[in-house]
Parts: sequence; structure tokens; C-alpha cells
Amino acid sequence: MSDDATAAVRYKEIVGLARKAAEDLRAWELARAEELTSAIAAAEQEVAAATEREQVTAERATRWWRMAADNVSRLSWLDMGADPEPVSSARGDWLDRYAEDIRTAYHELTQAILRLGWRAR
Repeated sequence: MSDDATAAVRYKEIVGLARKAAEDLRAWELARAEELTSAIAAAEQEVAAATEREQVTAERATRWWRMAADNVSRLSWLDMGADPEPVSSARGDWLDRYAEDIRTAYHELTQAILRLGWRAR
């Protein structure tokens, strides 16, 4: 075999390997794009669910605040503070715990006001 034939064979091998590498890369890119698309869709669903939970929790907290304000308004010597605002450092995975803390604090406030009302009579 001459040097030209050997070079031509080698060239064909290199071109074949380059074509195979391009096809493999294309297949990997398509699979990765599909994977990322599904991950993005899942993340969007999680964000939507978290946003909904946040809205529901904010509504519950506002409801508890209004009920507490109604109870406190019966005490002439106590002024209500500003309305509660979301805290950016709150942890989403503690949402149920925070809601339970609000409920407990409201019940403690209600009991304290009832005891004050009883003593005032």
C-alpha cells in the first residue's frame, strides 16, 4: 500500500469518527434538552404550588390577625401594632409549624384577654 492510500484510509477513518462524534453529541444534546425541559416544567409546578401555599397561608395569617385585632380592640388601654408582613428569612418547609404557632399565639391572646375581662368585672 502506498503512502497516498494509507493517508486516504486514515482520512476516511478520521472523518468517520468525527461524524460519529457529531451524531453522539447531537443525541446527547437532544436527551439533555428533554431532561432540562421536564426539570423546568417540574420546577414551574413546584413554584406554582409554593405560591399557592404562600397565598393561602397569608390569608390565614391575615384572618388570625383580624380576629386578634378584634379581641384587642375591646381593651381601651392597648393599641394594635402594624399589620404583619411576610418575613423573607422564613423557611418554606416550616410552613405548617409557623401556621400552628400563629394559631397557638391567637388562642393564648384570647385566653389572656378573657382573663383580663373577668378580672375587670
